[in-house]
Amino acid sequence: MKELKERYLYILAAAVLYIAALIIPNSKIGLGVSLVLAVLAFIKPKDGLLSLLIYFPMRSFLTEINPGLKLAGDIIIIAVFLRVLWDHKKNIKSLFQFAHFEWAFFAFMLIGTVAAFLTGVEIAAIVFQIRAFFITYLVYYSVKRLGITKEDVARFLQVTFTVAMVLTVQGLVEKLSIRSMFMPETWVNRQLSPNNATRIYGLINNPNVLAVYLSIAFICTLYLQQLVLKKGTKIFLIISMVLMMGVWTLTYSRGTIIGFGISYVIYLLLTRNWNVLKKSILILAASFILINLPVAKATQWIQNTDLGKIERTGPPEDEPESDGKSTERKRWEQTFEQSTIELSKQTGRLFIVLTGFEVFKDHPVIGTGFATYGDSATKSYSSPIYDDYGITYDIYSDNQYIQVIVQTGALGVIAFAVFLLGMLYALWKLRKDSRFAIPAFALLVGIYWCGFIYNIWEDKTFTLYFFMMIGFILNEKEYKERNRNESITSH
Repeated sequence: MKELKERYLYILAAAVLYIAALIIPNSKIGLGVSLVLAVLAFIKPKDGLLSLLIYFPMRSFLTEINPGLKLAGDIIIIAVFLRVLWDHKKNIKSLFQFAHFEWAFFAFMLIGTVAAFLTGVEIAAIVFQIRAFFITYLVYYSVKRLGITKEDVARFLQVTFTVAMVLTVQGLVEKLSIRSMFMPETWVNRQLSPNNATRIYGLINNPNVLAVYLSIAFICTLYLQQLVLKKGTKIFLIISMVLMMGVWTLTYSRGTIIGFGISYVIYLLLTRNWNVLKKSILILAASFILINLPVAKATQWIQNTDLGKIERTGPPEDEPESDGKSTERKRWEQTFEQSTIELSKQTGRLFIVLTGFEVFKDHPVIGTGFATYGDSATKSYSSPIYDDYGITYDIYSDNQYIQVIVQTGALGVIAFAVFLLGMLYALWKLRKDSRFAIPAFALLVGIYWCGFIYNIWEDKTFTLYFFMMIGFILNEKEYKERNRNESITSH
């Protein structure tokens, strides 16, 4: 028991501090908690990284309650990074050893920054966007240089499972309470369109990001289930995965479902692991039958009672009129309808893509720069090019590739492509040496698809997990040597 407490003491302390910041929603308290966690992360960097597995999936919720927590993730990552630099001060050369895809990433960042300066973007906006791309890269940089052990991998899986189940339970409560319980008041008052009101947003506050997170958590839990020995624990994890995937289906995230499917097909083609396929299909079928259908029906029943009549004071979202079909069914049917496509050309994703290519024609070499077109920064700062192209509102591109094309031009596209494909190649080379390389390879291919419909490489939850995984995989040779030495020592 003492050893168990020591293994999870920092994580429990982090959880307690986050809860304290929620109970006392004062910005100074939130900032104080952030600084304390950063100091602890410098002392125990691997535990600091694990605390991020709590923070980023819940960041929207935490910062909505206590804005002082907005910088917590950033300063924890910086603290870990500084500790890595300190630990390697006698081996400076190791701090400057980069893979080819890292150099491509640096080139992409440089092109976007230079182009932004030439376009006249304000410095604060440029820094904001550099941070959006770069902060979780520091996680990869740190993980690759930390001494990851078998125990660290187990803790990573266990913390991921625990946080995923918190989000799962909250998601079910959110759905059944018609978005009225276990949520900040501003979220409760938000008037979602009928199409979006059927979807679970979760503590992440975005159904698409929640779906991506639960996809990764499901994969982690599958692996965790293989590691445990007790039959009762194995059954508990299977039941938990059914609940988890039930919430996953209730996000109605079409893009994530397609991306997840692509990843699974790639994984099966490369491994022929039919046992995983069979288990996954059974879990998914059970989640749909035992969770999705009953919860959706119960929600419809509650909506027709006095419990479902909730007054919301927030501004309503725009949505086409209903034709009597269930909103869940309409969401799937509308995907390729002509009216949906026409609306998308006027104000939606197709408008953003078509306008983006117009901008690219005018700035084909290095683009218009970061913080100019549909990225995180343009939601907080005005873009100097919007008036020139008749963009009258703050857009979010929901397409990573058109954003890269517009903001960094042909040179940036080449650099970004080398970055993405370079990671894929690095994983492919390790396919026979690491049991994790093929799952990460398959996940990355699915993420390529998600890039068409999300700004996926700006999403901190996904990039946190992916960079942690690839940083570990690329350093797994040392991991195996450490475990071998530990076994020799123990004998």
